[in-house]
Amino acid sequence: MEWIFPLRGILLWISLLCLFDIHVSGQNCRGKEPVIDPPALVVKYGGPATATCRTEYNADLIGWEATVGATTKENATQLVWSVDNVTDWSLKGGITCFANSDEQCTTRLPITIYKIPENVALVLGEAGPLLEGHEYLLECEVQSVAPVNNLTVIWFRGDTELKRSGYSQFRIEGDRSQDVTVRTNLSITASTEDNKASYSCAAHLDLDTAEPIPDTRSNSVLLEVLYKPRVLNSTGNTTVGVGDKLELSCTADANPSPSLQWKHNGLMLAGNNNNTFLIDSVTVDNEGVYECIIRNNQGQVSAKMDVKVEKKGNPVGIIIGVVLVVVVLVILGVVIYKKYFK
Repeated sequence: MEWIFPLRGILLWISLLCLFDIHVSGQNCRGKEPVIDPPALVVKYGGPATATCRTEYNADLIGWEATVGATTKENATQLVWSVDNVTDWSLKGGITCFANSDEQCTTRLPITIYKIPENVALVLGEAGPLLEGHEYLLECEVQSVAPVNNLTVIWFRGDTELKRSGYSQFRIEGDRSQDVTVRTNLSITASTEDNKASYSCAAHLDLDTAEPIPDTRSNSVLLEVLYKPRVLNSTGNTTVGVGDKLELSCTADANPSPSLQWKHNGLMLAGNNNNTFLIDSVTVDNEGVYECIIRNNQGQVSAKMDVKVEKKGNPVGIIIGVVLVVVVLVILGVVIYKKYFK
């Protein structure tokens, strides 16, 4: 009874061939297979599709085997397959043209059906402002797209491309033989540069089509990042004279907006909370170390400035000194003249 098992295998193969309606060209078909123009189709879902099957001889019967648009013709050398609106996903497996003469010869037409996404949406997984230095996830959702193997998600910060995510990073929902919904994430570490920055993503289908397939861009997400102050500019160490004007400045960047206070030699200066500290006429008591302290609810920063005050000389004393020097020089000149020239 061992012969039963090989027979069962043969019968199984015959059943499978019948089930899938597969036609295998025999040896007599070499060089006689139908030629299909174009040899492969890339078709937009809902768009038209057409192909022509030709033979170099007059076939008894030429036809197309397809779930949509199947047709046959007797005593012909060519036959056109045409569909006005491709919406049957089973065409993705391709269709077959056959030509019958002494033997049935077949050629397969591969078909790729692509579907531009119905919508691309970007969502930030965190509600409210972000904190500097913390990690967050942006999720890009591409709805109703095909084929997923040819999809790339492009991430943007403003108009600058950051990264591309491919098939291995996708979470896919739906029947992969049709259109599916795809989700993928981008991890970011919030920084000061991200405050007021706009993020977006785009779905890109990479297919060989006559016309480029336009990318589908998502909505933009504007980020707000909270961060402690950082000093942008401050007056350095300076020297002024008694009676001169003293002007110190201190500017910073922060979110939320910071408050500012000034100290002199460690003591708080009441009422001075502007970026500029001003003294119209300096005295020696104004000498010392000034510090601007900038703070918000994320932290604080400070900048120190050393101010030296120089005392100016008495104008009357200077005049008297100059007069005395002149008198001495005159007397000295008279003495020298009388001694050496008379």
